[in-house]
Amino acid sequence: MLDKEPDKGQLFKYLESVFTDLEQQKIALDQSAIVAFTDTKGNITYVNDKFCEISKFSHDELIGQNHRIINSGYHEPEFFTNLWRTIAKGKVWNGDIRNKAKDGSYYWVATTIVPYLDARGKPYQYVSIRFDITKQKKQELELKHRTKQLEDFCFIVSHNLRAPLSNLLLLTSMIEECESFEEQKLLVDRVAKPVNLLNEIFNELIESLQIRQDGEIAREHLFFQDCFDKVVESLNINIIHPDSTIRSNFTKAPTIQYPKKYLLSIMQNLLSNAIRYGSPDRKLKVEVKSYVKNGSIWMEVKDNGIGIDMKANGKKLFGLRKTFHHNHDAKGFGLFITKTQVETMGGSIHAESELGKGSSFFVQFNKNDSI
Repeated sequence: MLDKEPDKGQLFKYLESVFTDLEQQKIALDQSAIVAFTDTKGNITYVNDKFCEISKFSHDELIGQNHRIINSGYHEPEFFTNLWRTIAKGKVWNGDIRNKAKDGSYYWVATTIVPYLDARGKPYQYVSIRFDITKQKKQELELKHRTKQLEDFCFIVSHNLRAPLSNLLLLTSMIEECESFEEQKLLVDRVAKPVNLLNEIFNELIESLQIRQDGEIAREHLFFQDCFDKVVESLNINIIHPDSTIRSNFTKAPTIQYPKKYLLSIMQNLLSNAIRYGSPDRKLKVEVKSYVKNGSIWMEVKDNGIGIDMKANGKKLFGLRKTFHHNHDAKGFGLFITKTQVETMGGSIHAESELGKGSSFFVQFNKNDSI
């Protein structure tokens, strides 16, 4: 800082030191942060090397482009409306943004946008300073996912164990109050049913827990057709249901990187359901196909069976021990375990169905927007 009126030599040295300090600060910022300058319309006028590195775009591809070039589509329009409203008033904006790189991958950045103001206090350009927080976001979402799984599991345990335990306690109380040996023997025989049911539920819950802990299970390069043929053969469909038509078409997405035991299990459960709930009014038809949609591999299993009342049962379709038809073979475990397997591997599953017409199950493998 100058204490008195300087001569030109002093002023030059002072300005030189200021510019040197600014240059050093810029170097330090460029080494540690993702930096970009834009005009008031959001058009990019400068990016540093770290911006190019994380976005996979070159300097030439970015300069002159609008910031929409890295918009991931993740945030609602109101998110950016609020951002622009804030900086247009000359205020600093802070927040986390998910962007999309040139190769289609996504990354999160903790962002601070600072307006440069003219003599009237109006912004004439903006500087965006960002830090890569993709790893932290993945950990945050994984923690939320694990917490949700724990909440769901606690609900499943309490919901499914309550009835057999209550039944068992009631029978035990009745046995204690019985006066005759014959009545006690009759009640003791009835104890076997809730005990067996409890054992089944515990085994199912243990299997479910094992799957939830299998997030790092090895993936293999699999051909859908090979796995499908193996499942059809194991179910003896051509022998037990010779009049049925089971068609497959995996030409649009013939292969996938996935745990083999999971893909076989998913196919088997969905095919078994299609067979089990075939319509008595027509010959069974099942179509299985794979395809790519929005960067993810999908599989669809469509049948012409009796269908499901989605209004009444849609929300509990994938619940443990939930059955929706009077079929003595149904245990309500197949769809639950299928959903668990799919979600453990980062995918999703949903169904569309109409009573009397059939059902379609859609499996999205390895969602590409998991962060």
